[in-house]
Amino acid sequence: MTIEEVDLTVIGAGPAGLSAAGEAAKMGAKIALVDDNHHPGGQYFRQPSPKHYTHQSLVSGKDRRRFSKLLRDIDTPLVNYYPGTTVWDIHDQFTIGLSDKEHSRRIRSASLVISAGARDQVYPFPGWTLPGVITAGGSQNLIKGMGIAPAPPIVVAGNGPLLLVAAANLVSVGAEVAAVVEASSQSWRVFRQAGNLIRGGSTLGLAIKYLKILHKAKIPILRGYGVVAAHGNECLSAVDVAPITRNGKFERSRARRIIAKTMVTGMGLTPSLELPRLLGVREISMPLRGGTNVVRNEKMMSSVQGVFVAGDGGSIGGVELALNEGRIAGINAAKYAGIAMSESAEAALLRDCSRHRNLCMFREGLERIFMHDVDWYDLLTPETIICRCEDVTLDEINHYNAKGLTTPLQLKAATRIGMGRCQGRNCLTTLARLTAHRTSYKDSVKEFPRTRPPARPIRIGDLLHEQLGAPDLPDDPHLPRRRD
Repeated sequence: MTIEEVDLTVIGAGPAGLSAAGEAAKMGAKIALVDDNHHPGGQYFRQPSPKHYTHQSLVSGKDRRRFSKLLRDIDTPLVNYYPGTTVWDIHDQFTIGLSDKEHSRRIRSASLVISAGARDQVYPFPGWTLPGVITAGGSQNLIKGMGIAPAPPIVVAGNGPLLLVAAANLVSVGAEVAAVVEASSQSWRVFRQAGNLIRGGSTLGLAIKYLKILHKAKIPILRGYGVVAAHGNECLSAVDVAPITRNGKFERSRARRIIAKTMVTGMGLTPSLELPRLLGVREISMPLRGGTNVVRNEKMMSSVQGVFVAGDGGSIGGVELALNEGRIAGINAAKYAGIAMSESAEAALLRDCSRHRNLCMFREGLERIFMHDVDWYDLLTPETIICRCEDVTLDEINHYNAKGLTTPLQLKAATRIGMGRCQGRNCLTTLARLTAHRTSYKDSVKEFPRTRPPARPIRIGDLLHEQLGAPDLPDDPHLPRRRD
């Protein structure tokens, strides 16, 4: 089998990946840029199809210019771009397996940048699987990628800045938003965090813009509230919201019902860690940044030498941080691959590192504004579905808990939770948190089922096009790999 040789492989063509590839190309590195989307841009710079788009564009002139520059930077013979291609294996830190639905191949490089992005963080509650209940990221994709607004009236509920973005964008395209339900009630924290917030620059301006859009449209914002249940037969018809007490519980006696055909849930994002976990990178729990994060140094290098992780795929921070971390990772990854740094690259790296410190302080300010002590597991009833792919309910988990099966690994084997098409991307994190919530064993990530190739679903025929070597397993094949 022929293996393509490059200086640097970048996985993901979102803001972080495009920035990394562009900076490395400026230094003269030969790059393979691999993305499972058919068009570059990721979630933030997602490009709509003009013939299907009926609403006004949500993309600002500034973002159009930035995206055009990112594309120009990778428009060079030094960058081999592979759209619509799935990375299903990382054999070692320098060799990846990929499939483009026609055949499978391998690419080997001297360094690797993983910028795989993030996905919506989901907390189950009664009725969360009803048609009409979608995530904030799903709502953004419908509008930005397809030009479709969800059916009104719409309730936007959850926690965090993404909630405001989703609600403001719905209003901007003419959708009827009945209410915004935000779990955090401490709006006074804005003043306490002013010193951090001003470091966000234009990002702070965007946040103010979103609030103005909601205020102008007279959208009610219920602070200190959460959705306790969604109702409907074949699809959503209404949601119940209730105030949250100081100890994080829901006051169901004061619940109110809001008529809605669509509910947009926004609980923030969580990093997509399937690929870093194939290499056993060191992780750390950071609940305010999406849960489990990748441990990185100031160069964006992970605990595995030569592997850099940039953007929301390492730690949730938004588009400005993703662009910034991509540039830092791209320059350092090219340097690790043996590419000489010019004076301009060194100057750019210094500027980006300084900018990174400011953006991190801005992120910290936002985190403290939206932080809360809500007990989301207070919402669960025995009938609540935890794994929607395999229809595993809380009652079934309770049944096996009573038999002494308490870790995520044990429960996966007993109930098939996490074995559906999403391969646990939605439910295993919930299961790990539920396990930690119920037991004294707080480090349930250590018992998290190990990620195995294929990291993403691919056709079995693709695997037959190459001879696969024996897997490199840890001493205990059930536990996460560690390659420190």
